[in-house]
Amino acid sequence: MTFHIQPPVGRPIITAVTGTNGKTTVATATRQLMTLIGWRAAGYDSTGVTEVDGTLRESRVRRSPDYLPELIEAQARAGAEAVSLEAFVGILADGLFERVPVDVAVSTGLERDHIDVHRSVEGYWNAKLRLFREHLVPGGVAIIATGSAQGDLVREAVTNRGIRLVSLGEGGELSATGLDERAGRLDGTLRVEGQNHRVSLPTVHSVAVTNLLLAAAVVIAAGGDPAAVADALSRVEPPPGRLQLIGEKDGVTAMVDTAHNPGALRVALTAVRARTTGRIILVFGAGGERDRGKRAPMGAIAAELADVAILTDDNPRREPPERIRAEVRAGIPNCIEIPSRVDAIHAALHMARPGDLVLVAGKGDEDTQIVGTTKVPHDDREILRRALA
Repeated sequence: MTFHIQPPVGRPIITAVTGTNGKTTVATATRQLMTLIGWRAAGYDSTGVTEVDGTLRESRVRRSPDYLPELIEAQARAGAEAVSLEAFVGILADGLFERVPVDVAVSTGLERDHIDVHRSVEGYWNAKLRLFREHLVPGGVAIIATGSAQGDLVREAVTNRGIRLVSLGEGGELSATGLDERAGRLDGTLRVEGQNHRVSLPTVHSVAVTNLLLAAAVVIAAGGDPAAVADALSRVEPPPGRLQLIGEKDGVTAMVDTAHNPGALRVALTAVRARTTGRIILVFGAGGERDRGKRAPMGAIAAELADVAILTDDNPRREPPERIRAEVRAGIPNCIEIPSRVDAIHAALHMARPGDLVLVAGKGDEDTQIVGTTKVPHDDREILRRALA
């Protein structure tokens, strides 16, 4: 393989994924694929720290450049041959990757988010790009999907350093072709540098396909056999809360997603639109004490892509929730406004007809709602399950 790295000596292979959306999905799929092809692998992402033996534990991040090296060393002592990392923007900006040599780095795309912290879109992008500009080792590999948001910035960063860039999609080194749906899966061909391998993907959504293929590219670049990776893709399980199907009743489908910024909301609504015969009923809101500039654009995307939009509270934190809703409503004046998230979910299900899909966006797998400084128990998935039952 022309884009295989040279295995590092004296330490595990280290892969890292950054971007605005899809990071956790790619990071968890990467670790799973490594394990499925027989590697002893560990992972760190928003779900927590996954030990070499598969045990998942909560991560307690220390804002210290020692944190990640110590985590990697502990996993290496336990036998890890590879470690899959999710490169959060805060960890990159705070220098926690300073002593982490990354062998394979992937970007899922850079859109708008966290402007409240990084002051501008460019500041946010530059923090993310540190993974490619500073932490990817000279003999490493960078991976992007063709057409990914701000892919040119990643390309420029690695080209300036003489680092190999692998692209995913039409015309790229890795692509999936001839995908046909069968029983909730997509069967087709994984093409890797001109070689074909049969593949069965455990999803029907285009965004999930891209994320799975990004993970496959990471593992192949890290030295995985393409045929083994293609076979293992069929057994990858998505992280909770990402376009997660909660249930179906009387012809109505209910799903949740973590989408909490304009790009993610557009991707989620586009994905479910392709598979919905009836209406899309969207329940969504925006978080308090976060980037206020994304609220109206989120409303505008909901107005464009949902048939019915119910505006509700997300995590208002210490910000007046009525002000948050008013700023979202600037982009969607004709929405239904129901402040209580529980009531909003019940209202969505009540108005749904056979063929409709209810998408509850913003919180995904979160099990609390932050009101003021208090974490109130709240899980969109459980509310939907109880209501459907």
